Amino acid sequence: MKKLYLFILTIALSIFVVSCSDIELSLDQTDYTDQIEALAESIDQAVPAVINANFSLPIYEDYEIEYKFNDEMFTNEFIYESPFYDRDATLEYTIKRGKTELSFSSDFRHLSLESGYNATKIYLTLPVPLGQVGKEEYVQANVRVETRKNGVGIIEHETIAAQLRGRGNSTWFLSDKKPYRLRFDENTSILGMPKAKNYVLLAEYADKSLMRNVITQKMVSLMENLPYSLEVRFVELYVNEEYRGVYVLTEQVEVHKNKFTIESIPGEVNTGYFFEMDQRFYDQNITPGWDWIVVRDIPYEIKEPDPDDLGFTSTHATYLKAYIESVENALIAKSNYNNLINLNNWIEHFIVHEFVKNVDVGWSSVFMYKEKDGPLQYGPLWDFDLAYGNADYIDYGPEGFYGMRQYKNRMFKLMMDILEVRLLYREAYNNFYFDVLPELLEMIPVLSESISEMAHRNFLKWDIMNSYVWPNPAEVLAQKTHAGQVQYVVSYMNLRAEWMLNEINDQAFYYGDFGD
Repeated sequence: MKKLYLFILTIALSIFVVSCSDIELSLDQTDYTDQIEALAESIDQAVPAVINANFSLPIYEDYEIEYKFNDEMFTNEFIYESPFYDRDATLEYTIKRGKTELSFSSDFRHLSLESGYNATKIYLTLPVPLGQVGKEEYVQANVRVETRKNGVGIIEHETIAAQLRGRGNSTWFLSDKKPYRLRFDENTSILGMPKAKNYVLLAEYADKSLMRNVITQKMVSLMENLPYSLEVRFVELYVNEEYRGVYVLTEQVEVHKNKFTIESIPGEVNTGYFFEMDQRFYDQNITPGWDWIVVRDIPYEIKEPDPDDLGFTSTHATYLKAYIESVENALIAKSNYNNLINLNNWIEHFIVHEFVKNVDVGWSSVFMYKEKDGPLQYGPLWDFDLAYGNADYIDYGPEGFYGMRQYKNRMFKLMMDILEVRLLYREAYNNFYFDVLPELLEMIPVLSESISEMAHRNFLKWDIMNSYVWPNPAEVLAQKTHAGQVQYVVSYMNLRAEWMLNEINDQAFYYGDFGD
């Protein structure tokens, strides 16, 4: 009983103390305007002029401070989230003491993760000259990543536990500015990208805008039914202290627990599958039936389950081939395909390919996946440096349908032969035109401006602006500046978007007439 009495007394005293404090505060009629304005000045100076990372927010004893940005409240730390592109922004804050309460704001530049103003440089030190790095064998690499966080230069990552090798097909032989695979010995996150061992450094040599792959991944990030867009970062690369130009650092396309993930178990047949349509099969002496399958002359390489795993057998190839055949048969019969494929995913995937006139829509780098008991889906999208009117060996102009041809992408042709699909494609494209494209077109000049100085250094190193680089069309060759190259991409997108809008909403499209 005595303990209960003491407990009640303690609570009562606590309530009394709090009440007295509240009364004291409410009775504090002091005007703190001068003190609060002085604090606001110091807060304003503490807010970086450029923000691309978390930072501590000032707090002061005896003052209540509430920070607000984009309708989110902060107390002692600003939590950075990347905007879609760089933009001017404002941090609002309210300072209160006693009866005095004043509101203020601090302006800053909010940088995206892709912005060139992050001023990222990657330094690689190799034990051999760069010219001795090949596509097959890795060489050890020391890596140092320097960037700017909230306007201050830092070493973001440094390690000797990494390796480098070449990658790519035509891009590997195109020039001395080559693409590379960078591999860390353990899962590593750099520049805010998902923790993984494998990264890719894209040279973008034939893409004189340097932006086509980045634009495409940003486009994908705005699409509702394309669940995974690859992270991309503009960097300047140095190898053995030699400047190598502007590269796009991005993810390796792979199944990984920290990024694009599906459950794939080699010991099970009904499991997750990840595979690539790749016509280069016919250039190699490969027998299908293990990690390669061929369905009506279209070759696919199985990447997951891992064909090198002891649990992998030819049964996996048989299972996947049968499933793809069932999809094709359903599309040909124009029935039951909805139970086999994610139709909305297919439509948005091909909207991207068709809109940018990707040369590889029916050739290679077309990835597909199927989760256990799930439908067949497309993604991630990859390899768009020769899109947006940058390949003189195809019908590259902004007019004309491209992908829905038997000799381009068979699956695309089969699905577009179905009226229901065409109507859904029309609706999805109209949504893309009115909802996705405007934001994308607003982003491009801002992103282009952010890399303009980097681009200038790149083209001093690689003096190609006045030279033909395979497969640049005449219209690309006519642009003599980086700004002109970017404007060509923007003009192409606008012309292509208008042409597709008119054609897709025309009666001929309804009846499946693609102008063959």
